[in-house]
Parts: sequence; C-alpha cells; structure tokens
Amino acid sequence: MQRMTIDEAFKPTSRTLTPEGFLCVKGIAARTGVYQYLSSELELDGPERIVNVYQSPEEVFSPESMASYLDKDVTNDHPDDLVNSTTFKEVSVGHVRGVERDGDNLVVDMIIKDQSAIDDIQSGKSELSPGYLAEYVKVSGVAPDGTPYEFEKKHIGNNHTAVVDGARAGKVARIFDHKPKGITHMATRKVFLDSKKSRSIILDEEAATVVEDAVAALQKFADEEAERADKAEATKDEAEEKLEEAKKETSDAAIGLRVKATLDTIALASKVVKSFDAKGLVSPLEIKRAAMAQLKPTRDWASKSEAYVLSAFDSAADDAEEKDDDEDDGKSKINDSLTQFAKDAAARGLKPTQDGTDAYNKFLSGDK
Repeated sequence: MQRMTIDEAFKPTSRTLTPEGFLCVKGIAARTGVYQYLSSELELDGPERIVNVYQSPEEVFSPESMASYLDKDVTNDHPDDLVNSTTFKEVSVGHVRGVERDGDNLVVDMIIKDQSAIDDIQSGKSELSPGYLAEYVKVSGVAPDGTPYEFEKKHIGNNHTAVVDGARAGKVARIFDHKPKGITHMATRKVFLDSKKSRSIILDEEAATVVEDAVAALQKFADEEAERADKAEATKDEAEEKLEEAKKETSDAAIGLRVKATLDTIALASKVVKSFDAKGLVSPLEIKRAAMAQLKPTRDWASKSEAYVLSAFDSAADDAEEKDDDEDDGKSKINDSLTQFAKDAAARGLKPTQDGTDAYNKFLSGDK
C-alpha cells in the first residue's frame, strides 16, 4: 500500500471530533476505471451524449497526482471555479491532511471545520468528488472490467475535494462510516436534463444511466428536427425570392424595358449592318452576335464569349455612328451650297423654274 501524508506520525481516524468541534474523517475521493461525462463537459461537437473516460492506476496513483491532494481545500459542493487565494474564504470548509492508495481507490483524510458542512455530513451527505485539472486524450480502448472508453485522463492535478450528494465515481466515492442507523444509502449522482446544465436532479446510479441515455436520445432528435426545420425554412425563403424575382421580371414595366432594349439593339445593329435581319431574335446579346456574324462572316462568332461579342459590337457601332455623322455633314454641306447658289442667282435677277417633271417630259416629247 502506498501512502502520502503531511506528517507520518499522524494516524487517520474514521470519524471523530476534535475539542474544537472539527470533524476528522477519511473517505474515497477517486478510483481507477471508467468515468462518464457529458460531451459538452469535454467541449465536443455534436449532439449531447455520454462519453466514457478511463483513469488508469498509473495516472490516479502517480506521485505527482497524489501529492496534489495534500493541503488542498475541502468544499461543500463544488464551487463555480477552482479554489484560489481570492475565493477560499468563501468556499473552503476544511482541508485534506493525508492521501493514500487502497487497492483501486484513492483515500483522503480530511478535517472539516465549517459547522454547516459538518451538519450536512452527519445528516447523510457523504459522497466525495475531486475538483482538478487534467488532460483528456482521445484514445479508444477497453478497461480491465470490460467497459469500452473513448478518452483517457492524464496529468491529474487536484485543486479541491467536494462533499456532494452524488459523486461521478459512483457509490465507492464516499466518506467512511457514513450510513445513519436504520437508513439504507444508495449511490447517487447528479444528472443534467439539458445541454446548458441549468436543470439537474439527483438519482441513483441505475436510474441516472437510464435518464442520461434518454436525454441524449431526445437531444439528438431535437437537433435533427432543428436541422430539418432550418433546411425547410431555407428552401421556403429561396422559393419566395425566386417568386418575387419572377414577378419583377414579368411585370409590365420589366417587359417594357426588355422590349425597348431589344428594339434599341436592333436599331443599332441596322446601322452596323445595312438591311440587318433580326427575325426570331429577342436577346440583345444574340442580336449583337448575329450582326457581327453578318458583318464579319469569316469568324466563328458562335464560339466567342459574351465579353468578346459585346466589345466587338460596340466597336463596330462606334464606327457606324462616325460614318453616319460624316454622311450627315456631307448632306449639310450640299444643302448649304444649294442655298447659297439660290441666293446668288436671285442677286443676279435669275428666277428658278416653276415647271415640274411632267412639263419637262412634255417638252422633250415635242408637246406644248
């Protein structure tokens, strides 16, 4: 048997009171084997479930881990955080004086100084639960008792030992000589009823396992239903967006804009290619592609990208616009010349003929 104590001369007692009223008592704080955790406690993704974690004798009884129990505080239930110099006055009810190994169990010897905690212990609150820091390593295996596990607990460093109603380690993790006369005590532990751990109940070990399995199954079902609802809502939103888009595209205003865009493109294509045939074409892009195919038939316009077609058409349209401008300038100059000629003729006393085309034809045929 391995043993660690502060003072080797100290002999642990089962349950005694000092002259000051302090309670001296031993109990099992930890054991080897498989412990059960909620997946949220290990910060694992996915639906809430039970995860088996193995504590090997090498880790539980390592000299470093056992030494970490010495002089550490005892608390009445677990505090919200680890005990330190700023919180121990509020949460500490005593401390651990000794620690030893007894088979597969780690035994602590405690002195409880807080009267309220002593009263709770004497009234039957008797299970022990260590608060510690540890590393959880994902290693699958089977414990010596045949229980499978997914993780192993490593480098266990104790911070405090809590007196609780239900210990995670089960019925063995308890204060010695704890059964009041006439009362049969069953091992109990706390079971959380929701993923946020805001609601819990204390149940015996067998009932706790059944409830935890049921909670995990319900949580999985709820998560799957929520996922299906999210997908259905997303599909509904997508359908509504497409419907709104279709309404916009088929409105009178939208149709008018598309018709105008088509007519404007046909008009521009008719400048690029004289006598352009737009029969059967409604898409501005296809009208432009057809115009370029007629303008430059040696190129394979069907395989050209949209950007290429638009760029080529815009360039051809610019050239056509410039050509039209030049022709307009030429007509304007001719008109200006004719106007000036008429002015010059009038200044010289000449009058323009009043004869029309028919009179001129009669003159040529000899008629009067």
